[in-house]
Amino acid sequence: MDISVTLFGGLRHYLPAGSSFNKCMIDVDEGSSLAALLQKIPVPSDKPYMVILNDEKVASDHFDEITIQGDDEVVLLPPIKGG
Repeated sequence: MDISVTLFGGLRHYLPAGSSFNKCMIDVDEGSSLAALLQKIPVPSDKPYMVILNDEKVASDHFDEITIQGDDEVVLLPPIKGG
């Protein structure tokens, strides 16, 4: 099943080849967890980011508990800096 994934800011550099600008579709098995999906995106472990699933922020300690559905939209956001 394909899941829509959007990466913003510098995280776009970690999209799979063939992605369009900041979006891609990632294939996962039916019943996969959010953690399994995120493992398919090669963001280094030292790069912080926030995960939004269907317009709701998800805490990292819940990634293993959430089962991905075919119509889900996942967004990865880097920390916002300003001054």
